[in-house]
Amino acid sequence: MGTSTTTLDRRGRDPGYRQFLPLVQGATLIEWTGTGLFLAVSTIYFVKVAHLSTSSVGTGLTIGGTVAVVAAVPIARLAGRFGPKPVLIGVMLLRALATIGYLWVDGWWSFLLVVAVIAVTEQSSPPLVQSYIGARAPRSLRAKVMAVQRTVVNLGISLGGLIAGAALGSGSPGAFRPLLIGGAIAYVVVAAVYATARGEEAATVVESPRVAPLLKDRRLLGFTAYNALVSLWMPVLNVAFPLWLVTETDVPERYVGILYAINTVLCIALQYPLNRCYSTTRRAWYSYAAAALLLALGALALAAAPGFGRDEALLVLASAVVLLTFAELLQVGASWTLSFDLAPERARSAYLVLFNTSRTVANRVAGPVLMTGVVLALGTAGWVALACVLLLGALVPFVMLRARRGTDD
Repeated sequence: MGTSTTTLDRRGRDPGYRQFLPLVQGATLIEWTGTGLFLAVSTIYFVKVAHLSTSSVGTGLTIGGTVAVVAAVPIARLAGRFGPKPVLIGVMLLRALATIGYLWVDGWWSFLLVVAVIAVTEQSSPPLVQSYIGARAPRSLRAKVMAVQRTVVNLGISLGGLIAGAALGSGSPGAFRPLLIGGAIAYVVVAAVYATARGEEAATVVESPRVAPLLKDRRLLGFTAYNALVSLWMPVLNVAFPLWLVTETDVPERYVGILYAINTVLCIALQYPLNRCYSTTRRAWYSYAAAALLLALGALALAAAPGFGRDEALLVLASAVVLLTFAELLQVGASWTLSFDLAPERARSAYLVLFNTSRTVANRVAGPVLMTGVVLALGTAGWVALACVLLLGALVPFVMLRARRGTDD
């Protein structure tokens, strides 16, 4: 296979990337606004409109996540053969169809089919976008580009959530229909934006479609497993935290939304300023260590919350959310830097798609089961055990840095 080249300026930069990035960031805002329209209310829709039990919804989401992990290999092959752009366009169109498909869910099997397709497309989109823009951004600016992207994602989710909240204010089941249609339209618009974008193909490396060597790459597998561990902030924040607050503390459940708002505001405000923390390979490894440590401290704070009265417990829970948020900011940024730097140049898209399965494993497959079946089931002991594992995980980056001592960032 050959490679395509592009003319760089005297600083080694692609002179068109500054014009290209706003286009991608605009598409990202549209995509995640569409996602936010349904994300915050999806469980309500499944239970009240699709008439599914909470247990069947949980099982379906877990199976869908498992399907997404398995589907990563063929998606990686496609990205390796055709490049990230055409695959990304196809993913967006498929995601639009699946979103509309929710309107016809009339049982568990139809729900499972739709949720599996959604899981596959949700998993595939971020690494394809990362590969698409990362190859064009100068290496010295990749951390900043990623920070802006992540900020745009959070803005989109927040905007979509606000629109969804306003639309559902009437309490009518019919309010879900425009949200689903709006989400589907957003994904079609994103596909159109990428399809009509010009000039960026010259910067894209034509990659080898062979994925099998990557599946034997111990570095890739180890890094993916470690990222899944540190990505446990997702099920801790989205699954365990609200359940723990409602069942084990005296804090009223209405405070869940307020505490989530703290997370959202901090993510939007701090993702870009923190980009210096993971702008190089060495800094990114240190950020991973800090993220694991912060996540462990957050787990211990959650463990301690039931031992306090309502007001004190609220403060402890707020502190836990802040710790989890900083863990999120550092882990997300560090994963972008390291996954791109460690990816083989001629298999970048395939590598990133496979690496991103760690996020799906943490958020959809193992994470929810771990939180509900182990951590919450054991109570305080479960949180302490999780914290101990994460503290051990915080040592991994130092081992990795020691192993690569003497090499450049």
